[in-house]
Amino acid sequence: MKTRTALVLIALALGAIFAAPYVLPSFLVSLLTLVFISGLLATSVNLLAGEAGLVSMGHAGIAAAAGYGIAWATVNGLGRGSSLLIAFGLVLIVSAIFGLTTMYTRGIVYLMITLALGMVCYGLAYRLSNVTGGQNGLTGVNRPELFSAWWQFYFFTAAIFVLALFAVWIFRQSPFGLTLRAIRDSESRAASLGYSVARAKFTATILSGLLAGIAGMLAVWNAQFISPATVSFGRSAMAVVMVILGGTGTLFGPLLGAGVVVGFEHLLSSYVARWPTLLGLAFIAVVMFMPQGVLGRLPRRREPIDPRNRSKNWSP
Repeated sequence: MKTRTALVLIALALGAIFAAPYVLPSFLVSLLTLVFISGLLATSVNLLAGEAGLVSMGHAGIAAAAGYGIAWATVNGLGRGSSLLIAFGLVLIVSAIFGLTTMYTRGIVYLMITLALGMVCYGLAYRLSNVTGGQNGLTGVNRPELFSAWWQFYFFTAAIFVLALFAVWIFRQSPFGLTLRAIRDSESRAASLGYSVARAKFTATILSGLLAGIAGMLAVWNAQFISPATVSFGRSAMAVVMVILGGTGTLFGPLLGAGVVVGFEHLLSSYVARWPTLLGLAFIAVVMFMPQGVLGRLPRRREPIDPRNRSKNWSP
């Protein structure tokens, strides 16, 4: 019965996504596009925070690496394939740096190191003006012809987000996903049973970085522009806020949190100048009265995770 209800809800959600450009104004559809992009970045943060208990405050730097890669390649007239190779290559390099410097850390130390790495990315975006355009950024980053129109890009972004969400769902059920949750619950116990905690964290950072990189490329195509503002601490912090608002460790929580933040920033800001204050108050209210997030309050079936069951967990 629960499975049937879930399938009905999924069908309704997909139907609403498909119908949006036909029943909503183009402005609202553009906001939905931004929600999907922001939700994808928040999902990449949630992949680490929810499964491994690692909160990254520098994921905007990983996303911007892909964004600058695709922007630089496009502005310099490289082909679409070469642009994607450069973007994903930069994402892998930056994600590997994040992973190597944090694979032996956790908690506040992990958070501070990712914050520092994010600030390094921000500084490079400013200083490498010959490549990044400095404070002026890079303009004229045209979308691929296949989805150049606003409604085509909306469908493309929605499809990418749905596929990414399905991939995350598969990942959470996989042996590696179960192992990450075991490490989150007790690193010492997982290590004592022979699991490579550092290697698992490194791999999770790479996978999370790939999602962030896709979000970064979509963001550049959406704005057709990129500047150091996309690498700022505020962008990384807002992704964490989205995760906490929606519910850390939930599948749809980052999307809900992205909807709330984008709504405050682009709709409420038209009527209230101090919308960040209202967003902050809403965030405080959620933390106080719904510490697990909005969707985190929903009842979920929980299964005990036992790292000793190697038939269900990722082998070291």
